[in-house]
Amino acid sequence: MNIRSASVVAALLGVLLPVVPAAGAAPLPVRADVSPQDREYLNRTHQDNLFEIVTGNLVGRGSCARVRELGPRFAAHHTELDADLVAVSAQVAVTLYSVPDPGQLGQIADLSARSGRDFDAAWLRDQIAAHLRGLAQGERETRNGWSPEVKALAARSAPVLRHHLDQALAAAVACTPG
Repeated sequence: MNIRSASVVAALLGVLLPVVPAAGAAPLPVRADVSPQDREYLNRTHQDNLFEIVTGNLVGRGSCARVRELGPRFAAHHTELDADLVAVSAQVAVTLYSVPDPGQLGQIADLSARSGRDFDAAWLRDQIAAHLRGLAQGERETRNGWSPEVKALAARSAPVLRHHLDQALAAAVACTPG
């Protein structure tokens, strides 16, 4: 990761960190009706939302109008989804991770180093993969989760993720030259 990419990642994460409790915050009480599956879903989905918010704000690096259009929309929708997730997490007493996972941080750095069509292709590839993963996580949660609140959250999120996936797939066709 070069200095410029590291600076972009650090700046974007600085905007996100106030959204979640600080690392030294008092732990929330553990609820018996929240399974490891529920906790995993909440944390993984929260990290995915943080990733979507950051990468949605990087689309100025691309050249395809469709990508530049989708980025802010995806970021706004994932900000709304994450606000709902943070509220449910507090309700069921699950403490969330404060940053995207290491792989996502690497993807953010990679995107930060790209521009033009190269950025567009990488951004769309990442969006398609992230939304497929998010849909699979939600389906797993609705099938295997224990907490009614967390299962309902997964069900509420699915239509947005499906719509984003459809939009990213259409943009991949529209933004591919030739």
